[in-house]
Amino acid sequence: MIVRSERTAVTKNPLFATKQQPFPPWCLFLAGLLLGTRSEITQWLRTYAEALLVSLYATGVTIYLLYSAYTRRRTNKFTQSAKRATKAVTTNTSSAPTTSIAATTEEDDALKTPSTTQQTQPPIDLTGTYQLISNQGFEEFLAVQGVPWALRRAANAARPIHRITQTAQQLTIQIQGIIESETTYIINGPPVETNVRGRIFEDVVEYMEDNHGIRVRKKALTEDYDVTVERVLSEDKQEIVLTSTAFFRDGRPSVSSVQLFRRV
Repeated sequence: MIVRSERTAVTKNPLFATKQQPFPPWCLFLAGLLLGTRSEITQWLRTYAEALLVSLYATGVTIYLLYSAYTRRRTNKFTQSAKRATKAVTTNTSSAPTTSIAATTEEDDALKTPSTTQQTQPPIDLTGTYQLISNQGFEEFLAVQGVPWALRRAANAARPIHRITQTAQQLTIQIQGIIESETTYIINGPPVETNVRGRIFEDVVEYMEDNHGIRVRKKALTEDYDVTVERVLSEDKQEIVLTSTAFFRDGRPSVSSVQLFRRV
């Protein structure tokens, strides 16, 4: 059975401008694709103005991402405040006898299952917000997957944010950057179908053998390669090393990239 992720990049990144996003983000992709697919423009950039235009393009992408993050954070604050106010009203209107009965029921359940907390404790907890601070081999990793030159350069210069929410059985990864997505997995559960730049994958998630991290195995349904993504948490729990590896079914050597994320 294949579970389709209910949340996709479309809900987080609409095709048309909104109050939070004054202009549609597909404009950035269109500009990058036009630059990367015209041979005359590509040759001129490589000869004369590659460094300048790539820097300007990366700066524009960074400013857009910062503005989007700012507006999204402000919206989330208002939403959280409203939720807290609603929760407070609900709590105040609840009756004392009902609270006593609920507390008694919880105490009885705790006596019956004393080891429930231990059973639901994950071997490693990646929950947190992390921002990319360095790349190694990322542009080459994108190149072997057919990503256009201009988009590779912009992606290599960007500093996306990964928000991870994890329990013993479930993992949610929200990515905010040039390509935005949010996917929820059941750890050691059924495959989840994901879409990355038009490429369809079946993802399964598992704990790594040493329980120091989590591995996502991505089986491509439309391409001739598969990808593994491993996230390993540092001993001080402040950094995640993300290693992505593309394996080719025709026997070509695999290609890997290493990215370092720091908790924010």
